Amino acid sequence: MLHAGIVGHRYLRGTATSGFVVRQCSAILRRLQARHTAVTALSAIAEGADTLFAEAALALHIPLDIVQPFEGYASDFSTTEAQRRYERLRTAACTETKLGYPERSNEAYVAAMDWIVGHSDILIAAWNSFPAVGTGPTYHAVRKVIQTNRPWIHLNVVDLSVTFHSFRSMCF
Repeated sequence: MLHAGIVGHRYLRGTATSGFVVRQCSAILRRLQARHTAVTALSAIAEGADTLFAEAALALHIPLDIVQPFEGYASDFSTTEAQRRYERLRTAACTETKLGYPERSNEAYVAAMDWIVGHSDILIAAWNSFPAVGTGPTYHAVRKVIQTNRPWIHLNVVDLSVTFHSFRSMCF
């Protein structure tokens, strides 16, 4: 079983960037399916990259495991449509891990990204390549995967490029 996780920005710059993330996530997941007998997708299903990845996985009939950073997470979604998408993905998920934080906090988001990184065999990061101001969850996750020398794919949401890091032939 190969676990592919996503971390990424909530706010993507327009339809071109969102389309890029969707296309790349789908292509990566198809490539993993072709190479491994079983693939599971891991996501916090936050708005933006997390949701796009989860939807791509489900479209390819890849099981989805999700993590909930804090109680009342659904209230964190900005629109009614985003809340509906979240509930659809949550219902479609095979498992949901609840981290138990009582309320929204940067600490809860960092813990969710740690969970994704810690449970992933390969990580996809839809990231702008900039260090975070403070402790941003995406930047934190990228630093963590680099420090552990684990395979990850950088979907650069600024210049729409893809870079593969720390790969071994058995993985991809």
